[in-house]
Amino acid sequence: MSLFDSSITPPLVINFNSKDRIQGTNSSFLSAPVDLGNNKFDSVCLVQASLPKSFYNMPTGFNTFILQESPFFVSISVTIPPGSYNRINLQSVLAARLTALSPNGLTYTVSYPTSTQADTFKYTFVTSSIVVSSRFIFNSTSPFRQMGFEVGTYIFAISGGIYTLQSVNSLNLSYILRIFIKTNLVIDATDGILEEILNIGSYPTLSVVHYQQYNFDMNSRKYNTSSTNSWQFTLVDSFDQLVELNGVPWAFSVVFYQRNKTHELHKSELLLSNEERLFKIEQEQKRIEQDVNVKQNVTSSESLPATANDLNTLLPIYPVVPFGITTLFLPKPK
Repeated sequence: MSLFDSSITPPLVINFNSKDRIQGTNSSFLSAPVDLGNNKFDSVCLVQASLPKSFYNMPTGFNTFILQESPFFVSISVTIPPGSYNRINLQSVLAARLTALSPNGLTYTVSYPTSTQADTFKYTFVTSSIVVSSRFIFNSTSPFRQMGFEVGTYIFAISGGIYTLQSVNSLNLSYILRIFIKTNLVIDATDGILEEILNIGSYPTLSVVHYQQYNFDMNSRKYNTSSTNSWQFTLVDSFDQLVELNGVPWAFSVVFYQRNKTHELHKSELLLSNEERLFKIEQEQKRIEQDVNVKQNVTSSESLPATANDLNTLLPIYPVVPFGITTLFLPKPK
């Protein structure tokens, strides 16, 4: 049985490309108008998508945290240049930026386990002073995930006569593992999500992430018939932050169709048949209960037999006669 009903309205696949937008950016754009004709569509589904992995793991707007040093703990903003980092070059950049911006002229070093040590996936920050204490402050737009922290304040502690601070979590330089496609094309999806792309982390930087639809039934969305023939499409990560593609366009296709109602008719027919079957069973149960009640009333109203003839009627149909018992050899009465 087909998912769509093509008897009146055949499915229509529309290709979209962010470079053909009429306004916005590649990451969030308004599509060019599409002529859907007089078709009565009620459902849409993403068919396929090609997403360039051109976004940074240290994007603009999410690359600044606060450094404070005693005795006055003046707040200094430490901004890491936007770009894509691995653990080695991020380690060098952090040490250089912290040292250059230190209010007390401290030297910061950032270490990582060597090849002869167990890999903890964590940085260790060390200052050159045994007097001045330091602290990092991360908010929701800070690179706390990349550096192995949570949102909050982290204070350097004395260890071996020096002030040190180790990441509390593993470094997360993948940064974006899932991408959501949001649009006003649909009306029954949470936050207007057309589709979720889960395999982002399995592709290397500067490659193209390809998504292919395999379950149209489960991943179809209700078409927003009140919208115009031009729609907004936006790419966000799991934190609902815009995914900046740095000028590289992305393409995808959407199928518009009228959902087949045949399976719903079959479902209704099965429900009615089941209701009729249950009703017949219930009626039969009631009839049996009535018959039992009538028999019980008749039995209770009858009295016990009063004569021998009446007692004979209570004997079993096939009475058992004792075997081997006789009065032949007993003395006769005088």
